[in-house]
Amino acid sequence: MKRLIAILLLVLFQFGISQEIKENALLWEISGNDLSQPSYLFGTVHIACQGEVEMRPELQSAFDETEQLILEMDMDDLSLMTTMMQASIATDGKKVSEKLGETLTGKVDSLMQTSMGMGLAMFENLNLPTLSVQLGMLAINCPMDLGYDMLLMTEAQAAQKEVKGLESVEAQIEVLLSMPDEEAKQAISYLVENFEEAQNQLEEMLNLYRNQEVQSLYDFTKSSFEDPKYPQGNIEEFLDQRNENWIPVIEKEIKTKPSFIAVGAAHLAGDKGVINLLKKQGYTVKAVED
Repeated sequence: MKRLIAILLLVLFQFGISQEIKENALLWEISGNDLSQPSYLFGTVHIACQGEVEMRPELQSAFDETEQLILEMDMDDLSLMTTMMQASIATDGKKVSEKLGETLTGKVDSLMQTSMGMGLAMFENLNLPTLSVQLGMLAINCPMDLGYDMLLMTEAQAAQKEVKGLESVEAQIEVLLSMPDEEAKQAISYLVENFEEAQNQLEEMLNLYRNQEVQSLYDFTKSSFEDPKYPQGNIEEFLDQRNENWIPVIEKEIKTKPSFIAVGAAHLAGDKGVINLLKKQGYTVKAVED
């Protein structure tokens, strides 16, 4: 269950005691290692409650000091939405209801009718991993708003700053939608049977984010992959390998021009989190206080 919530926020999150992040901060300054100007690393949440996503003064100041925005994906790419939509559609010709069976289909339809006013019939062409993500989003117990990615995109476009991505949309799709149908069906079943628990867990994670507890966000996500009640995921693929792949890209960009780098907050902590990986490369990474 927690794994599903973690995947939804991409937040969203092998560490040694010596590598734990002690500071509660989402914004970090990257300097040293012969950088001519500092860059900034920010932990995002991809979806949030209305009114909770804003350009706070310290965030605006750091953003204004940089010359480009780097997100997990290049959200300025016009083909991004089309590629994501294509990846969400089932390719086997079977409807969702065929795969779920009559009993589970009824439960999913009831949950969707109650939570969003439309039933499963509107989503019959989705693949099961995408449906599990859609259902998990319903667990946000507040009016939902887009997260920091879109806010930062808007700021970058207004300031005519270039937007780049750390990985391709295909790479992110592979991480998010690679779950086999049987595991996705198990996830959907568990979610509809334990929806209140999902709401409580998502609220717990959002509170950790609100309090900027990046180490706890990582710990929360790590434990979710070890939850015996839910299909096992691979935290190495979900976080560690992606973080390691991002470091050469980040290094290249921050050596070229001061950059504002925004990734899911769960990627920050951990021995193979972005903060510690940058430190191992010789950079000074320090928390920016409110």
